[in-house]
Amino acid sequence: MGNKAGKFALKPKDVTAAQAGTRFTKEEIEALYFHFVSLRDDGAAAPKGLGEVVNLTQFQRGLGFTGASSLFVERVFQVMFDVEGSGWIDFKKFVDGIHRLSSYESQENKIRMSYAVHNLSGADGICREDLMRMLSACLHENDVAVPSKDVEALVERTFASFDADGDGFISPEEYRLMVEADKSVLAPLTMNVPELIAAAKADAVAAAAAAAASAAASAA
Repeated sequence: MGNKAGKFALKPKDVTAAQAGTRFTKEEIEALYFHFVSLRDDGAAAPKGLGEVVNLTQFQRGLGFTGASSLFVERVFQVMFDVEGSGWIDFKKFVDGIHRLSSYESQENKIRMSYAVHNLSGADGICREDLMRMLSACLHENDVAVPSKDVEALVERTFASFDADGDGFISPEEYRLMVEADKSVLAPLTMNVPELIAAAKADAVAAAAAAAASAAASAA
């Protein structure tokens, strides 16, 4: 995908392909490509034939999780980026996933994806264990200490309020009603994409300046 102009360069046809189905501009796609390539600078070898790809570990590191893995980020990766379940995503999948996390995405789609992120068991609805695991993991990952009995109580209150048919599962429709009652549920699935792109642009300019300085020093 990159060309002889440098590892951060995109050919026009690649920019157009990455833009398809999104509202990102050419400049934003180029900045996202710089960020995508920077995720791969850890020496991890991708499976043969996959080209430029990143895995879950690289993806999590790019979001600031440098220590233990994050259950929430893992689910976001699986549901919104690695939709085929290969464990690796190419640049187009990366762009599409970032677009889903952006303010461009409709609330209806975000509700559907949030439901899938929380449906850990893959059952017909979100069960108590799913919600307990996700809440406990998110609290732990954010260094928030809450006794297990309090988390359990929150889960029970949630089911008492939104499990309308009392079957022990939060269905997609019940989840939609839950989100409509508390829009903050979707906050973790909304990324500040302009900030991410601005940072990537700044890093790209810095990298270009460093490369130019290195070339000038070599020529001297």
